[in-house]
Amino acid sequence: MRIAGSTLVGMVLLAMTGAALADTAAAPPARPAEQFLVKALQASMMEVELGKLAQKNAQSTGVNALGVRMQRDHARIAKVLSAVSRDKGMVVPTSLDNGQRAQIDALGLKSGADFDAAYVELMVRKHEEAMTLYTAVAESDDPELSRLAKLALPTLREDQRLAGSYEKLNPGYDLQPVASR
Repeated sequence: MRIAGSTLVGMVLLAMTGAALADTAAAPPARPAEQFLVKALQASMMEVELGKLAQKNAQSTGVNALGVRMQRDHARIAKVLSAVSRDKGMVVPTSLDNGQRAQIDALGLKSGADFDAAYVELMVRKHEEAMTLYTAVAESDDPELSRLAKLALPTLREDQRLAGSYEKLNPGYDLQPVASR
C-alpha cells in the first residue's frame, strides 16, 4: 500500500498533535485547595464508612458509641467539604479510593476484641493524619478553607482524644459486649 507524501505528512502531524494533546489532557497537578478538599473529603467519607462498620462489628458499647460519633461528625464535615468543593467548581469525589476500600474490607474481617482494638488504633492514626492536613490549611491564604479548617479542628481533636482514651471510655470492655442485634 502506497501513501502519498502529503497524506503521510498529514498523518504524522495528526499523530504528533494527538500526542501533544494527550499530554496536555493529562490531569495537571491540582491546586493546593483542590488537593486538600479531595483528601479531606475522601478521609471523611472513609470515617463515615468505618463508623458504620464499628456500629455493626464492635464488641463493646464504647467502640460502638465511638463509631456513632465518628459517623455523625464526619458526615457533617463531608457535607461542608462537598459544598465548598462545588462552590469552587470542583468535581466532588463520591467514592473511596481502592486503598481506603481495602482498609475497610480488612477491618471488616475482624471481630470481637480484635476488631475493637484495630478500629480504635485506626481512628487514632487517621485523626492524627487529618489534624496534620487541617492544621496546615488553617494557616493557608484561602480564607474559606482556613475558616473551614479552623471550624473542623476542634471536632477532629475531640474525636482523636476519645479514640485515644478508649480504655477510659469503656474500661473492661470485654465484660460489656454490645447487646445482640
